[in-house]
Amino acid sequence: MDEFASIRKFVSQFVTFTEEEWRAHQSALTRRWLRKGEFLLTEGQVCNHVSFVNRGLFRNFNLVRDEERTQFFVFENEYTTDYCSFVTRQPSRDFIVAMEDAEILQLEYTAMQSLYEKYGVWQKYGRLIAEYVFVFTAYRSQNLLLKTPEELYLQLMLEKPQVLERVPLKYVASFLGVTPEALSRIRKRVAQNR
Repeated sequence: MDEFASIRKFVSQFVTFTEEEWRAHQSALTRRWLRKGEFLLTEGQVCNHVSFVNRGLFRNFNLVRDEERTQFFVFENEYTTDYCSFVTRQPSRDFIVAMEDAEILQLEYTAMQSLYEKYGVWQKYGRLIAEYVFVFTAYRSQNLLLKTPEELYLQLMLEKPQVLERVPLKYVASFLGVTPEALSRIRKRVAQNR
């Protein structure tokens, strides 16, 4: 299978491009493989890439008082990056780790800037993706403020059931902001109410 088929399909949900414009974008991408447990980004590094996940699973997290706090999980056909670090060129506070063997397509910062300068369609795509990231981040923040861990768990079951199938429960608990024991109680209550 064409390793660029999935990203092309994803991008075409946002913008329409010519073959020349697509070839320019495709030629700027670098294919990379990571092993389970390998870090794509660590705290203190400047994030130089946006990475489209062709295969695998990533976990984005922060260290807060020596405790890992999971921000989100990234699966196939999604991007992972520390967008703040990528845009501002400042050191990241994030860690991004492969939770499975993974294949990604990376777009480096200067290559993206070059695409922006040469092609209006890639400027438009960059703006639309920035809006997408903003909405995702605002939605996640609102959920953390307004929903109980049980409501977050039910939402996770509905919106991203693959998390519960592929992610160890200790990381799901971290994502929900609860202990593994509290997650066990939530899962038990949910199972009883089904």
